[in-house]
Amino acid sequence: SAIDDPEIEKVVDEKVEQFVRNLENHGNQKGQISVTFHEKKRTTRNAWFSKEEDICWEQWAVTITTVICHTERDKLRIRKDMDRQLSTCLFNIIRYVNDKKDHIPPITSLDANPFPYQIAIPPTNDSWGSMLRKILTDPSQPV
Repeated sequence: SAIDDPEIEKVVDEKVEQFVRNLENHGNQKGQISVTFHEKKRTTRNAWFSKEEDICWEQWAVTITTVICHTERDKLRIRKDMDRQLSTCLFNIIRYVNDKKDHIPPITSLDANPFPYQIAIPPTNDSWGSMLRKILTDPSQPV
């Protein structure tokens, strides 16, 4: 496994299962999942008031489209295409993340996971845009 933290691995597994259930239960052929990373910052409004906020510094959104296969040959061809597309997507993410590090906030905590994160799957009756608005307006609330 690429995740060294059992708690994070558990959350990822649960979200993937939820994602698959959403597709199966609602007959959707397209689903989206996003991962956002935050840092906690204390913002000072004036001399009397300050507030701790979660500031999103990176977000990844992945759209998955499912296909119904009618023959075994279609299934093999589509699986091969899917494997290629998923590998390309993951390598592009890894390459981008390794090249673009200037925006990552400094680690100021000794916690094993210094940056809060959220894995979100929009409900089937909700649009992707409204889910993003929810995350951006209150990232501490589960979507």
